[in-house]
Amino acid sequence: MDFTLDEAQQAVADLAEQILGDCLDMEHLLAIEDAMEAGGAWFDADLWASLATAGLLGISLGVDVGGGGIDAVALAILLRAQGNHVAPLPLLPHGVASLAVDRFGSEEQRRRLLPGCADGSLILTVAVQEYLDDQTREPAVRVTDGGLHGTKIVVEAADLAGHAVVTAVAEDGPGLFLVDLSGDGITRSEGRSTRLEPLWKLDFGGTPAEPLGSAGATAVDWLVDHLLMSICATQLGVTEQALRLTATYTSEREQFGRPLATFQAVTQRLADQFVNVGGIRLATLSAAWRLAQGLDAREDLLIAKWWASERATEVAHATQHCHGGMGVARDYPLHRYTLWNKHLTTSLGAGTQSLRSLGSLLAGA
Repeated sequence: MDFTLDEAQQAVADLAEQILGDCLDMEHLLAIEDAMEAGGAWFDADLWASLATAGLLGISLGVDVGGGGIDAVALAILLRAQGNHVAPLPLLPHGVASLAVDRFGSEEQRRRLLPGCADGSLILTVAVQEYLDDQTREPAVRVTDGGLHGTKIVVEAADLAGHAVVTAVAEDGPGLFLVDLSGDGITRSEGRSTRLEPLWKLDFGGTPAEPLGSAGATAVDWLVDHLLMSICATQLGVTEQALRLTATYTSEREQFGRPLATFQAVTQRLADQFVNVGGIRLATLSAAWRLAQGLDAREDLLIAKWWASERATEVAHATQHCHGGMGVARDYPLHRYTLWNKHLTTSLGAGTQSLRSLGSLLAGA
């Protein structure tokens, strides 16, 4: 199968790399991290505005709402670029939530929200995870008399988002619901992710929630599938760049009068990681393509998530090891990729859970 990007997709990749590369350097990332530690913003608002101006925030949304009209592969390409630069932006939850509104929302909901999503003036997020429950397709949060009751955890960008797309169960079964995060009945608790960005617990006590379309469980599956694909695409960018950094470092760093890359043990270990990154790439692009074509992508997604968890962990360990002490230096980029890697590895289930889910899927086939 040929996963070469077509002309439009390559244009997205080139533009995203150009903007992220021009706007993010070591000094800028250190400044954002220092501001965050001092209680400031973790979010690069100027970079967000640049992506919006370039039309990338709405690249997968309908043209009628200001989007680019390109399929879900374009979102994967954008997230891959974000991973390459570990850009402090809510691209993943915003991109998936926006797509969900475009796919399942009423015309009124689409017209109300999506132009702002495309031009960057409105940020959306998603809330799917719950305590002690790895069955994200079967939510326990309930909607009663139009009010949301229950708790969602690991919610990204709840401090920035105007609305959240929430999975919940109503009288007619599970579905997606649109929640105004400035509404009544929401209690927020802030935590911190492995990559040191804020994550939120949201407790809903009768919070007003409007149904997002009428697709029910199909919409929940769609949302979880696109979240898995987006996590894998971001992880692809993270692992690709970590491996590039390590290849450059071991080619330049000398020991016993020779570059580290000339030692057989180093070469063999990095060759293994080249294979691992290739596996993440192949499985992720296959899943993204199937989603874009409207095909069943569940098996591909679980395989991709296993590679983006188990094998991505090997990439993190090997790249850190080959760097030695330099790998944990704050003014050297690699440690950021390791922190992002660890965060993404466990997002929506790590390798073992992915294998269990894949086994159940195959056994039921």
